[in-house]
Amino acid sequence: MAGVSTEKRGNKWRYRFDVPQVDGKRVRISHGGFATEKEAMAAGIKMMQEYEKTGEAFFPCELSYGDYLAEWMEKYCKPNLKPETVTNYEKRIRLHIKPKLGMYKMKNLTSAVLQDLINEKFQAGYSRNTLSTIRGILSSSLDYAVEPMKYIDKNPMAYVKLPSYRAKAEVPTRREPHVYIQPEQMSQILTRFPEGSTAHIPLQLGYRCGLRIGEAFAIFWSDIDFEKHTLSINRQMQWDKAAQLWYLTEPKYESFRTIDLDDEMFDLLVREKDRQERAKEYRGKSWIQQYESKKRLINTSGDGEPIEMVMVRDDGSLIAPRIMQHVSSIIHYQMKFPEFDFHSLRHTHCSMMIAAGAPLKYVQTRMGHRRSDVTLNVYQHITEVMEAGGKDILNSMFGRVS
Repeated sequence: MAGVSTEKRGNKWRYRFDVPQVDGKRVRISHGGFATEKEAMAAGIKMMQEYEKTGEAFFPCELSYGDYLAEWMEKYCKPNLKPETVTNYEKRIRLHIKPKLGMYKMKNLTSAVLQDLINEKFQAGYSRNTLSTIRGILSSSLDYAVEPMKYIDKNPMAYVKLPSYRAKAEVPTRREPHVYIQPEQMSQILTRFPEGSTAHIPLQLGYRCGLRIGEAFAIFWSDIDFEKHTLSINRQMQWDKAAQLWYLTEPKYESFRTIDLDDEMFDLLVREKDRQERAKEYRGKSWIQQYESKKRLINTSGDGEPIEMVMVRDDGSLIAPRIMQHVSSIIHYQMKFPEFDFHSLRHTHCSMMIAAGAPLKYVQTRMGHRRSDVTLNVYQHITEVMEAGGKDILNSMFGRVS
């Protein structure tokens, strides 16, 4: 195999070198567009070295990163990732990545350009979780661009870092408000949505068990151990936009767990099971049976295996997470509690457990927190509240005598 040679075409230079013959015919690799002969020769030598190592020639990609991301979503993300992950990626790309990087050619994406995006989002006050997601999308998409697409020869994200935990942003970090629901507020909510209403059990599962919204609506009767008074969290419910159906998938962060049920929660579920059994017997053939397809889509057409879900109405029809939009609207505007959302039930449960002295590891496992620092953040907040109360106790104990 001969070495690299150069030639000038018009005002530009190109390199070329021969590779082994195929079917007795000469095969030559060449690439042009270089301003000087020196640049063409350097690029040709690098290309030939790459070819000798891998047996394949690499040509820097002229495709824009914005167009490539659309290709990556179609070829990799949609066939391999969960629909909710795809939706999340599409949102992050649309809001954060394409406006800043979409016009760059693939070959022009550098570590410095990518680091600037991360730093810009950090200084704008976005949470570490958002920054991690953006970094993950950038890294994964550019890994795929290296192999199998061969659009770039190495991933520039290898050198991009998240800001230090000690770093302070110019704008305070954006955080979802963690609202603690006072007992009297919860009592009012449950009075407004009493036992027998579609929202009562999911509200109780959030408040008494700390379940995520998707988990609360995805419970099967087989998940409840009526002898041990425990509940196993095995799945969550999500919306499939393409199929226009709800589907079941693993719980967030694959946080499979079995939790204890308090007596009132257990008794509520026993009453609900009895109510459903009587309703099913009364309805007979008109009872709406739910099925789970091989793609885990929930349907009533008989596709897949029959499933017995806790969250169904008197006729067997599905009660889905979307009802919480109506519930939240009532709580916000009629009950004058605008800070409420379903996650506040989960946060309140976690806070109550910690304030009552439950071991940190027990709370982390019960909540399905992926990392202990998530639980510790709640613990720190509750500790600060308790310390403030402790100061009041000290002042009452050792106050000045008039």
